[in-house]
Amino acid sequence: MKHKLLIIVVSLLTLSACSPSNEEKAQEMAANYLKGVLYHFDSYEPLQTKVDSSFVSLASDKEAIDLTLDMMKLFQSAQEYADKIERAESSMEIWSPSEYSSAYSRGEYRRAKEERDDNQQLLVKTTERIQNQFSKIKSRQAYLEAESSLKMGDFDGWKVYHKFKSLNGLGTVDLLGEYVLFCDTDFNEKHAYSKDDYEAIKKVMTTISESSELPELAEKLQELIF
Repeated sequence: MKHKLLIIVVSLLTLSACSPSNEEKAQEMAANYLKGVLYHFDSYEPLQTKVDSSFVSLASDKEAIDLTLDMMKLFQSAQEYADKIERAESSMEIWSPSEYSSAYSRGEYRRAKEERDDNQQLLVKTTERIQNQFSKIKSRQAYLEAESSLKMGDFDGWKVYHKFKSLNGLGTVDLLGEYVLFCDTDFNEKHAYSKDDYEAIKKVMTTISESSELPELAEKLQELIF
């Protein structure tokens, strides 16, 4: 009987020793993802992989992250429209018509005014879309906190940090890369982001979660950026 127990224990230890660690599973998962991302995957070299538990939260929820990404792009577009409006209004001041204005100056004024008016319309529409995205993210936050059976803070798989190097698009220079990947308990990749992108997303999501209205969010984002 003791001999049989010893065989079972040795067999279990052997199986355990042969099983890949979480870090090894995570590195394989990251490599599989990066095959579809890197220009020269044949030059890919893993440098560091860290595995942490992931919990249900805005910062790990794919739907909330996607909504936040869209909102960030809309904020960028809104800023571009605002800049164009400012430049157009400066041109309007320069070419402001008078009784002595030439046909050329009146034409420049008209073009500047049209550009201002077009961008004002685009800014209004973009602001409406930002408000819509903000409402969706707040709804998702409420869902995760109260309405979902998956409560905030419940274990939800793994969060993987992966650092590597590979050749750039031209194949001439080795570049360092850092990614944050989310996967299920079996290390199947769910969604992934460059580390810099994810850190920016997380900061914006934290600001959104702490804001009750869009003007409050806009003010906090201004402080965050500047």
